[in-house]
Amino acid sequence: MIKNIIFDIGMVLVNFHWEETMRGLGIPEEAIQVLGPNMVLNKVWHKLDLGIIPEADIIDEFKRMNPEYKEYIDMFFNNMEGVITMFDGADDFMKLLKQEGYKIYLLSNYPARMFELHKKRYLFYPYVDGEVISFQCHLAKPDPRIYEMLCSKYNLLPEECIFLDDRAENIEAAIAYGMQGIIVTNPYTVRKDLLDILHA
Repeated sequence: MIKNIIFDIGMVLVNFHWEETMRGLGIPEEAIQVLGPNMVLNKVWHKLDLGIIPEADIIDEFKRMNPEYKEYIDMFFNNMEGVITMFDGADDFMKLLKQEGYKIYLLSNYPARMFELHKKRYLFYPYVDGEVISFQCHLAKPDPRIYEMLCSKYNLLPEECIFLDDRAENIEAAIAYGMQGIIVTNPYTVRKDLLDILHA
């Protein structure tokens, strides 16, 4: 029986629209096409999530990787607050789940400064019973230890949990740990998919 619903944040509850943000800042399209694979989607970004190395050092690494775009890298990191927008109704959906008696948790890979900037814009945050965020524990999905940490911290039984994430490897790790999982391909239609499972 499912008692606990665990949400990833990015692309599940909020839209991480980094390209749109860059365009809004006036960063040229040619730079955006480079800074995607060479920064935002690069494995070095994972170091931000882990919270082990200071953000300034990682930004310097991005600049070394993209020396012709140093100015745009600074521009992007100096305007991080607006890089996410909550998906419409995420707060109302969590409220509904709470009214139905479920506990709600967050399990997300997220850089420290961005999380602190963004969480005040999460209208769903009052409905959250607990969280494990990568920078807090220096672990990141799909590392099995981060799932274990969440369950240990809040005394959760994996078989009573269902996890929603937009990345298949993170769902596979959750299932291997004993949870149920849903891969989120659409942040709106997944709400019905979840309710169908809960009400089955």
